[in-house]
Amino acid sequence: MSFPPRLRVRTFSPLRRLVGAATASALALTCVVAAQTAAAPPVAAADDATLAASGYDVICENMHTLGSLTRADVDRARSIMGGKVDMGQYGTMTLAANPSWAPQSGLDTAGDRYMHSLHWALPLLKTGLALGDAEGQAMQRRFVDIVLDWVRDNPVKKRTYWQNHPQYLGFRIGTFVCMNRLATSSTHRAWAATQLRVELKKALAYGTSGNNTTMNLKLAAFAGARQAGTEAQRTTLRNQTVLVARRLAHADGSDLEGAPGYGLYLGTIMHRAYNVLSRYGATASAAKISSMLNARGSFYAHASRPDRYLETIGDTHLQRIPSGVFSATSEAEWVRSSGASGRKPSAVYKRFTGGYAFGRSGWVAGTDTSSTFYSVRTADRYALPSHRHADTTAMTWYADGVDWVADPGPYAYNGSSLRSAVVRRNAHSALVAPGTPNRAVYGSVKAASSGGGVDRTCVYDPGYLGSSGFELARCVYYLRSIDAVVVEDLVRSTKQSGTIQQQWVLPSGVSARTSGRTVALSSPDIVGVTRGARLLTSGVPRVSGASTATGTLGQSYGKSTRGSVVRVPVSVRTGKTARVVTVLTSSGTPGVARTTLSGRKALRVTVNGRAQTVWTSVNEFSRLAAKVSFSRSKAKVRVGKKVKFSARVTSLGLPAKRAKVVLQERRKGKWRKVRTLRTKANGRVSTKVKMTRKGKKHYRVVVRAKSGSKGWRSVVSPTRTVKVKPKVKKR
Repeated sequence: MSFPPRLRVRTFSPLRRLVGAATASALALTCVVAAQTAAAPPVAAADDATLAASGYDVICENMHTLGSLTRADVDRARSIMGGKVDMGQYGTMTLAANPSWAPQSGLDTAGDRYMHSLHWALPLLKTGLALGDAEGQAMQRRFVDIVLDWVRDNPVKKRTYWQNHPQYLGFRIGTFVCMNRLATSSTHRAWAATQLRVELKKALAYGTSGNNTTMNLKLAAFAGARQAGTEAQRTTLRNQTVLVARRLAHADGSDLEGAPGYGLYLGTIMHRAYNVLSRYGATASAAKISSMLNARGSFYAHASRPDRYLETIGDTHLQRIPSGVFSATSEAEWVRSSGASGRKPSAVYKRFTGGYAFGRSGWVAGTDTSSTFYSVRTADRYALPSHRHADTTAMTWYADGVDWVADPGPYAYNGSSLRSAVVRRNAHSALVAPGTPNRAVYGSVKAASSGGGVDRTCVYDPGYLGSSGFELARCVYYLRSIDAVVVEDLVRSTKQSGTIQQQWVLPSGVSARTSGRTVALSSPDIVGVTRGARLLTSGVPRVSGASTATGTLGQSYGKSTRGSVVRVPVSVRTGKTARVVTVLTSSGTPGVARTTLSGRKALRVTVNGRAQTVWTSVNEFSRLAAKVSFSRSKAKVRVGKKVKFSARVTSLGLPAKRAKVVLQERRKGKWRKVRTLRTKANGRVSTKVKMTRKGKKHYRVVVRAKSGSKGWRSVVSPTRTVKVKPKVKKR
């Protein structure tokens, strides 16, 4: 990792920055916003007393992404003195002389909770120390009054869950750490130490199973333990900080939050943890954090669009990679600097364990208005529920400096109808079926590769099976030589007939006009030049305006924009499978036709007469997505009694009624057929078998395609054992 040089102490001016200090706003409260502005304070030793007198403290700065004094800090402190606290994206808090600490109309839900973090009051302490005059002393007194009042009005036994939530508890502990290190009065420093010992008990009660908020808590609590805790507490919290960091990051750098922006915030906390651990001499733990942080740079490079913004997947706001967090030679730094520094990425396609696939035409330095970029949400791994949306199969598409197909973003954490809407499947550029998808049922990646000028990502989505019985699958191919994204969607119904919507959410500024099966798109690019793109589908596209449920985007916190929606209905009958193919390109007029390639089914795609052929995954999906469940009614039975065997066969792309299901028994070292079973339209089958002799009997189900159903290999169920006892002798 690369950090700024040793801090040089200079004569302080209230409106002058300290050299090498962070430039983040003192109210960069959380998560995504804090991540955008954080920079690295110095780790090397300095004259702490001199720095503290100027309102700067290495430990305090790293826990709160505060910065050295700027005019904004002075203005903010004076505003707090006047009774107004700017909570940034969460609203404005009115601060009475004797606060009630009750929710306020000027704050959203998050703001009401952040009120109890108290770190919003730190500008009073920092600015007061820096000014050092009568006004500065008044600010310091007001800071002390605020924290004393909060503790008095919120005794430990009456504190609510949200007051002790890891996020707000962590920031509050950090506030007491700052007070303990910076307050000019020894009495106030001792009081802060007492509060730290109280708060540490609650911090230690939390384990390591949370998300980024737990990481923030453990880091602040470690600092609190170093200031006022026991050696045992310090050791525990130091180890827990590392454990949480390791748990929240996959080996490939992707996040478990289900939102790249929150993974980026975690990276910022990891960076601050490195500094705090190093400052306190915990070098071994700091080295572990540094290693994990370096692995994350590539993920954020690939998750960034050509305009350098992270794609707004899950609860990710539009934001860029911050400076000072990743190594100066990393891929993330190349993207952040638009190619001016760092290492240029070499891969143009990557799939990540966190449930993402990203592809692009190439990497262009400077202002990029020529590249194509797309993302596919596979959601094929466990994700923490806080910030992941119900977005399996969701896509985005960015080309020629225009965001053509978008993800809705998070809007705001305010409990509004719009917030509730953007997290649902209906708000995404995805396959939307009747019913509600089960977010606990993850997608399954069936293909993820790049070669021969073709990216291939295929994901199977069983999320609707439990509610409405629909199986969905999406294959996304990027044909690099003709710059076309091809989307092949498969839909199967196991319970009922219905219509699934293939849905494309277009941001504001993108106009759409249909002509037959083609949708012509138009929009200005990032430099104001009007661009065009085409969407060609095998279905019948329909364009509609935005509603609360779909087409309203909240990519900037608390601000919404209204776009439009292109829907392609896909009707499917019970037991049947339907398919729709869509081509998206900004390079000309597209065309697509079914063909064969080396004896396999394929799609021949053209753009302005230039052609490229790709093998379709229809038959592959039929085989790969097929599965069988098998059970028996009894594990023990007497000779002469019957055992009921039940099975369910589901296969995407191959109707279950075309499956041949065979019940087999293992006898004399071989599997032998008991009988062939007839499946219902929904794939269910059952039969009863009379047990004729004693002993352990082993059974399984083998599923094969019937004649005419090529491309599907046999599927074998797990083995089920029945213990058969002798008959009961009559007396």
